[in-house]
Amino acid sequence: MRKHVLITSGIYPTHGIFSLIKYISYSLLSNKKFKKNYSLTILIFKENFLTKLKKVIFNIFLNLRNFFLNEKMRIHKFSYSAKEFIDENNDLKKYFRYFSKENDYIKFNPDLVFPLISGVEKKNFLSIGYIYDLQHQDLPKLFSKKEIKMRTNQFKTILQKNDSIVVNSKFVKKRILKNFNIKKRKIDVIPFLPFIYDKKKKINFNIRNKYKIGKNFFIVCNRFWKHKNHEIIFKAFKNFLKYKPNFQLVCTGDTSDTRFPAYFDNLKKEYYSLIKSGKIRILEIIPRPDQLKLIELSKAVVQPTLYEGGPGGFSSYEAISLGKKLILSNISINREIKSKNITFFSPNSHEELTQKLLITSKQYLSKKNWKKHSKINKIKLGNYFLKLIEETLTSK
Repeated sequence: MRKHVLITSGIYPTHGIFSLIKYISYSLLSNKKFKKNYSLTILIFKENFLTKLKKVIFNIFLNLRNFFLNEKMRIHKFSYSAKEFIDENNDLKKYFRYFSKENDYIKFNPDLVFPLISGVEKKNFLSIGYIYDLQHQDLPKLFSKKEIKMRTNQFKTILQKNDSIVVNSKFVKKRILKNFNIKKRKIDVIPFLPFIYDKKKKINFNIRNKYKIGKNFFIVCNRFWKHKNHEIIFKAFKNFLKYKPNFQLVCTGDTSDTRFPAYFDNLKKEYYSLIKSGKIRILEIIPRPDQLKLIELSKAVVQPTLYEGGPGGFSSYEAISLGKKLILSNISINREIKSKNITFFSPNSHEELTQKLLITSKQYLSKKNWKKHSKINKIKLGNYFLKLIEETLTSK
């Protein structure tokens, strides 16, 4: 009899969680042994009216605390549309089911549930927890004392209530072992094996015209959170234009940072002339096929981040998957990536980044084998997750 594996988005999933479960699902379904020995259900959180109402009330409370107590509590938006996610991943459609609370897991009678970003009480199944980062401990200035305590308690619960734990990097594993009482063998690091899961969609328009982008451009695919460090690339690109005035800088991603609400507005004011003239193009959130096409057409992807839970974040994952040049901040977690296509720079030096932009602007990068490497990585990652599942199921 086949074992039943349940992959879950968890409640109130972020785009990062959705990206993770896509990579898990597509890689596992490419594995013949998994498909033979296991059945799969992918649970997608769907907000109902009551949960949306609760979130509105809770956000009002958080806004009041931020305003009157000068706290930095992150305001929670409505969840990424479950329907939108399903429509984007039609190949997985037959595996999708909706849920609205974690107690629903039991109804599906699973043998294993993962990746859990919580600790489920009274479970009749095995589970693999997931910890994305320890940002609240590494960058405490970005959080209120209450939020630091809440996240620490949440991670303690994840570590205690699940049978094993996965993380995206060696860096996060080391930080967990240092800050929590847990055995080293309980934590598994997901290997960095980027691949493109999307079937290439034909774009029936000129994407450069749609977004007012010329031939030569760099691209940054990050939310405008303060620790994503857009300021350093804006400053470096301004200097770069003195030598290469025919280039543009394209930025995709949500422009809000509720912990530092003035951050994006201040950037716009400081670089107003470059934004107005179209030298810096801020596109905000765009459809994934458009974003992948722009990455493909770009001279390079720039990732200036000061902190990540996984090496380089998902924009680095996609850049390497597509065989693109990647200009990457040299923080320790990013050094875990091994690729000939990477150029590292100090995230505190706009002068160094300007030089890296100039060097990269003159280079030509052959992308001959990126599809082959992407396919190999997909198979390797599927093998990794199958082994993780088998070891977890046989450990109890």
